[in-house]
Amino acid sequence: MWLVDSKGASKLAAAALLPITGAVYLNSFPAAFHFDDYALILESPLVTERFDYGTFLEQYGARPLTLWTFHLNYLMSGPQPWAFHLVSVLLHLAVVVVLFLLVLERFRHPGLALTTALLFGLHPLQTQAVNYVWARSVLLMSAFGLAALLLAARRPWAAVVCFQLALWSRAEAAMLLPFLWVLNPGRWRWWAGLSLANGLALAWSLVKYSPAGLAWNHPDPVGYWLLQPLMFWKGLGLFLWPANLNLDHQVSAPHLLLTVISAAAIIIAAVGLLGSGWRRSPLGTGLLWVLAFSLPAWVLPNLDPFSESRLYLPVAGFALMAAWVLFQLRPQGRWRNRVQWVGIGILAALLIPPTLARNRIWNDDLLLWRDTVAKSPGKARPRYNLGVALLREGQVGKAGESFRAAVSLDPEDDYNWAALGYLSELEGDRAGARAHYGRAVRMNPGNRYAHEGLKRVGESGPERPAGRPPAPDSGSNQPQK
Repeated sequence: MWLVDSKGASKLAAAALLPITGAVYLNSFPAAFHFDDYALILESPLVTERFDYGTFLEQYGARPLTLWTFHLNYLMSGPQPWAFHLVSVLLHLAVVVVLFLLVLERFRHPGLALTTALLFGLHPLQTQAVNYVWARSVLLMSAFGLAALLLAARRPWAAVVCFQLALWSRAEAAMLLPFLWVLNPGRWRWWAGLSLANGLALAWSLVKYSPAGLAWNHPDPVGYWLLQPLMFWKGLGLFLWPANLNLDHQVSAPHLLLTVISAAAIIIAAVGLLGSGWRRSPLGTGLLWVLAFSLPAWVLPNLDPFSESRLYLPVAGFALMAAWVLFQLRPQGRWRNRVQWVGIGILAALLIPPTLARNRIWNDDLLLWRDTVAKSPGKARPRYNLGVALLREGQVGKAGESFRAAVSLDPEDDYNWAALGYLSELEGDRAGARAHYGRAVRMNPGNRYAHEGLKRVGESGPERPAGRPPAPDSGSNQPQK
């Protein structure tokens, strides 16, 4: 039996979930914008000017509810990063509470629910989803998705509304379907019908807007798929030992045998656990949860083979499994409950310092990209974005070094050449700027920053650059994170 003898202590600890988790994120303020936040939020007319409500029906890949919340944020506070970040922290706290209630209702074990929520809320892996403003889609999907599961049995209509809101936040919410079916099998037609309608809308949106580097537009889908079994184990490793967390992980093509072994290990673990009454077992439920919310990243090729923000919901499954294991290791003797809770408290306390450390790095765009370059030295994109951050600080010389390093690592990226064009503008070298901008446009006719630069350095253009610095490079003009 797992029952915790001291229910009063469990309730007291549960009441402390919000202040503990909230306190850990206090040092994440005032926050900063990073990466896609500039191009997809601060430079998006849907956010800064007028929101088009037709987006809810047309552009599922654009995460319409997420964009709408950004629009409201901008109307209330303008381009203040702390205000956008505050919403993210509040959403994280909401997810922690709903996860606690969901595990408690499902397994009737206060200690298991508390430990799961505590590990989930404090884990350093969650810092990217909470601190990276564009990752709000993950938080919104999680909040509404878990609420749908909590309401599925008792208030199915409210669950339908939450499920739809989760789908509008991020399309991966469709993976909630098997869990909704288990919690309320009598309404399976509702869940399936809603998923089918939204799935067709998403497919239509992908076909119509054809985002670069995503799905069938990915430059190397086979290579991407071969990486994914190893990415599962990489995510598990970061959950167990959250060291070297990184905004832009550097991954290399694995040996085929290693991919086969990794995939076989996942299949064996899934068959073994899911075949042993997963509905009643936190271990089986946690594994199914991790597999279900890892599946979209595995199936749909993306320019980022691994992203910490995509692990936000899978961490809930890892946390549930870890909590179950902790309660199986229950000590014997008169003080067994207190010893167990002291052990859980120590484990939770060990998660706090690395979370605080990551928050400090996320608080400064320049510090974040320096950290990323140090951890991914062979990747061009972090060096490009470090150059952008250095330009914003007025460090033109160091920015030039970073841009040139990016070009040497990846001469096929048009953003790198556009950045060199901007540097040539700053130096008054109009011919060099035209050459670099022209090369960027030939490589990617959709690079609007290079087009703007060409207009500025035309024969009758201004002598000094009048435009903004190069945009952060996500590797695509479409959201990838």
